[in-house]
Amino acid sequence: MTHFDTIVLGGGTMGTAAAWELGKRGERALVLEQFSHVHSLGSHSGYTRVIRHAYNEGADYVPLVLHADELWMELEAETDQLIYHRVGGLEMIAPGYDGAIRARETAIIHNLDYEWLDGAEIRNRWPTLRVPDSWQAGYGARSGFLDVETALHALGDQARILGVKIREDEPVRAWEPDGEGVRVTTDASTYTADRLIVTAGAWNARMLSQLGLPLEVRRKVLFWLEVENESLFVPGEIPVFMSDSDWGSIYGFPIWERSGLKIARHDGGATADPETLDRVVRAGEEDDVVGLARDIFPGVTGNVIESAVCMYTVTPDENFIVDRHPEYPQVTIGAGFSGHGFKFATAIGEQLAALSLEPMVSPMPMFAIDRFA
Repeated sequence: MTHFDTIVLGGGTMGTAAAWELGKRGERALVLEQFSHVHSLGSHSGYTRVIRHAYNEGADYVPLVLHADELWMELEAETDQLIYHRVGGLEMIAPGYDGAIRARETAIIHNLDYEWLDGAEIRNRWPTLRVPDSWQAGYGARSGFLDVETALHALGDQARILGVKIREDEPVRAWEPDGEGVRVTTDASTYTADRLIVTAGAWNARMLSQLGLPLEVRRKVLFWLEVENESLFVPGEIPVFMSDSDWGSIYGFPIWERSGLKIARHDGGATADPETLDRVVRAGEEDDVVGLARDIFPGVTGNVIESAVCMYTVTPDENFIVDRHPEYPQVTIGAGFSGHGFKFATAIGEQLAALSLEPMVSPMPMFAIDRFA
């Protein structure tokens, strides 16, 4: 079969989530992925992603992440897989920084359980942490991390069970409108469909070049740092943590399934091209995360056990693009997830399917393409 109801261009995080929703809606859908279904060459490498509910990026995100939370639980129930680890989330700020304060404001607006702690309370609650008295933090007990590979395999498996076809190692070379539908060309075949959903991650700028979307790809490096006593850094001993200080905006995870404290810097990152991305981690790139870790975690040696390179695709306002193509209503776009999109994937997949299939559905204003006009 070369004609489908819907083709999904890009089988990464958002494309796979959209495939699950399309399957639930009974669509004859095809996902075209240029690499293997779960891989380390895009934006979802690194094994774990933070999920939190009080959201300093804006109060409008809170209902979306709460709905995504429900859908992650639905996926766990359907697959009998543990995807969501509710180890708690601690968002810390040094004096002069306001990330956690903005998160607390969204928690108040949406009546979320979000404790506010000073430095002494942080140290008392988590003795492994040695933050100064002057630091403050918000804590959400329902927050934690998502197991990336388990999540994507579960989404893909459920989509396949529901009849969606996922073709791996089949990069799309071109797409074009074909009457009221679309035509998609790969090295292996040409496919037609009534609708197209474009979720090509860091390759979206290339797949949507005619739109000139303001998408910047940034190179990001993740590190796993050696600690003297790993038993002090496991879930239950420390939560997922985020921090804003002179070291930068840095986040990390309890030690889980591999040695070392996973830690990375959220802000910054060199502009990159996904085709020529430098995947070699060089000496000195760990300086900021090691500096922060040594400041607040006694027992971090500073030795790097493992590292990885991934990509953020960032919009100017760091909000997502989830909208229909401005010229071709049969084409829906998910792009620019700006390094904070994974937690929302289940809800974004639902939105992409709704925009594709339901003409009366409108995009969320903060995700609309026309905000860049």
